Amino acid sequence: MTRTAFGDGLVTLDARETRSRLAEALATAKAHPAWAAGPRSKALQDAVGKVERALLMASREAIHVLADALTEADRPPTAATTAEAHAQIVAELDADAPPAPSRSGSPLPPLGRGRVTVPTPRPRLPPRK
Repeated sequence: MTRTAFGDGLVTLDARETRSRLAEALATAKAHPAWAAGPRSKALQDAVGKVERALLMASREAIHVLADALTEADRPPTAATTAEAHAQIVAELDADAPPAPSRSGSPLPPLGRGRVTVPTPRPRLPPRK
């Protein structure tokens, strides 16, 4: 494929063919004699770096989209209508609650130190004149 043809017909390509065309274009750019040295090496390296950064950012965004979709898919199903939601709430309320714990025996001793007694405050004297 000639270098000028990399951009031709991109609209008609499917995802696999587009990835293949991109990989071929990147490989051709990195194999170009001007990649390592020459007056246009900086421009070529900048273009490849820009494409690689764009791919990285697009990949990260795609990962977030998929992670959010997986999180949403893992949530338990919710009631679709008000009647279903009401029926679900009633069913949860009608479920038998676990029995309350019972206490038998003497009460537990208090935690911490014993009670501190505070002396009564001293009476206040009238102000001096």
